[in-house]
Amino acid sequence: MAGSSKSYRRWGGMIIAVAAIASPLVPVSSASAAVPTSWVDEQVNFILSEQLSSGAILSVGGAKITPYFANIAALGLIKAGTPAARAGALKWMRWYLNHLNAAATNVPANSVFDYSYDPGTQTETPTGDFDSVDSYASTTLNLAYAAYSSGDPALQSFVTANILTYEAIANILNFGAPVGVRIQSGPDAGLTIAKPSYAIAYTMDNAEVYSGLAEFALLESALGRGSEATYYGGWASSTKDTILAKLWNPTNQNWDWAYGNMSNTNVFYAQATAQLWPTLYGVVAPNDPKAISAWTQFSASYPAWFNGSIPDGYPWVSVSRAAQMMGETANADSYLTNVHSRYAPGFTLPTTCAVAVCGRWYDNEAGWFILASASSNAKRSANTKKSREPIEHPKKLARVES
Repeated sequence: MAGSSKSYRRWGGMIIAVAAIASPLVPVSSASAAVPTSWVDEQVNFILSEQLSSGAILSVGGAKITPYFANIAALGLIKAGTPAARAGALKWMRWYLNHLNAAATNVPANSVFDYSYDPGTQTETPTGDFDSVDSYASTTLNLAYAAYSSGDPALQSFVTANILTYEAIANILNFGAPVGVRIQSGPDAGLTIAKPSYAIAYTMDNAEVYSGLAEFALLESALGRGSEATYYGGWASSTKDTILAKLWNPTNQNWDWAYGNMSNTNVFYAQATAQLWPTLYGVVAPNDPKAISAWTQFSASYPAWFNGSIPDGYPWVSVSRAAQMMGETANADSYLTNVHSRYAPGFTLPTTCAVAVCGRWYDNEAGWFILASASSNAKRSANTKKSREPIEHPKKLARVES
């Protein structure tokens, strides 16, 4: 989320929207689904239509490859669970590992640059920079875990064969310069900076770092690598503790948007959006007082967000996933429906949005749409199953639901 490109970076937000690390793959179809399966299929087809033969997934405008956005898109593909979707995710994962950087000034080894794409010559050219190092690495770890957890043999084989490379990527998040981007000394020690040339510790990025390391520890455990699981789990725990100690503002009862920078939630990015990321990425549970206070302040600043009233040219479908986690499933469904009504069927420029210039649909939004839709349908399916079960004694039911 660094430098002048930070607004571009966060136009739509996850990995995964991780409420509980190690959440199982959620089926996207249900007889009582709030979001039609066809809408998920549309997003899978959209992402695959933006994928080059090399495996790269194009971002806004079709002229740039942004690894962070593509990671979110690939997470959506894995969640969708179809053979074509999973194959597309695998192609992207191969592209990422095939484009790891060698160490250079302000460039940690095993980071990945943004790339420009020339459709005329079909050439991919590194820009020599990245919006952030920490978020690219951490969402790559989320993707490796999701791929292995899918149970797909090809994805599992790829992750297993490349576990040492993924460890090298994880170590970017654990060590300071020149190896990585973790702050080693001073009042903000223990947080990560966006990149060596932009030494700001963002709340959104650090929440992602926690999630990436925590899920990577689970991956190591699943592979039977116990000492490695303990090692990366320790880094995850340290990251979480530091976030809670140094990025929560007890006076304002919200998250600072970066270390030493208080948030005014009337500023949408990155101050209001920073209120969502610690919940999305599992730093705090949805019922934690911090999560509740942060969501309350976000909602007070944008009370009609679910009607398409987000003050940004891009829809930020990730907000609907945060709402689901906070229990506002009806509003989350309304927003998914609202977004679909504005962008479908072409998924280029919507007819309306909250600002003068509306943005194109792109890979990151498509990934979040799948993730939020899958969660919506899983919740609806669970509620339907519950309604068909015998009625329990009220006290017993209260104990189960408490």
